[in-house]
Amino acid sequence: MFALGVVAGALLTLFACAAWKRINQPSHCLWCAQASAWPTSQHDPLMCKGYVQERRRERRRHKALGIKVTEPDPFGDMYLLPEEIEERCGALTETEDTAGPGPAVSRGG
Repeated sequence: MFALGVVAGALLTLFACAAWKRINQPSHCLWCAQASAWPTSQHDPLMCKGYVQERRRERRRHKALGIKVTEPDPFGDMYLLPEEIEERCGALTETEDTAGPGPAVSRGG
């Protein structure tokens, strides 16, 4: 009878450990798992730089081809592509150039 209790206790402990491990599994990003061959990456795919930039490139490609895309961008300003940064900085420098000279400031004398 004692041996049966020990075996039942061991099985319940193994079951509890397996359930705990499944419930508390770390976040897993499939994009990083495919890119690096590591099983877990400790982050969610929606927070993955590679995934977000891949979706941004896909979105730009669709816009260029005239395919309808969702507006506004679901990722906001997170992990901008180099070409998006260039577009935004270029737009800023153009507006600065067309704004004209600022107010004249005389240096005392």
